[in-house]
Amino acid sequence: MKNYSVTVDAKDGKLYRKYTVVPRRYRLSCLLNLLIFAALNAAVACYTDAKLSISHFTKMILQLLSVALSLILIRNPTIESLYVFRQTGIQMSTMAGCVLLPRSLNERWLEQTIFIPNDRIVDLVINEGFTKGFQVIFYMAVILKDATKLQLVFPVC
Repeated sequence: MKNYSVTVDAKDGKLYRKYTVVPRRYRLSCLLNLLIFAALNAAVACYTDAKLSISHFTKMILQLLSVALSLILIRNPTIESLYVFRQTGIQMSTMAGCVLLPRSLNERWLEQTIFIPNDRIVDLVINEGFTKGFQVIFYMAVILKDATKLQLVFPVC
């Protein structure tokens, strides 16, 4: 995990522990994505104003489509979290946020979560696997009852 940093939130009195995996250059990547977003939309605005001889309404529609498409395609790096709830289960969350929103709003609106209760969990394993280039990778997975596949804990990382 040399490209990621792990933070552990384990305060006294809370019934859970939170493990968060964030890319090491998260802020730099967010800033770079924001600059790419701004440059792309500025280029589209300049091109539609200077080169295309269409109505003002059509230019505005093209620029709005450019903003919408670039918001969908240009995303912030993925942040993954694992919540371990005492005697309840685990919750895994993944958030690849929007470029224009702050992290708190991205977490609130765009975070995808999966909760697995304790009665479905058989075991939690840390294992190693091999990629096509014969590179060894380590991963953490949850073995679930009546499941044909392992549930990866940090699938992006």
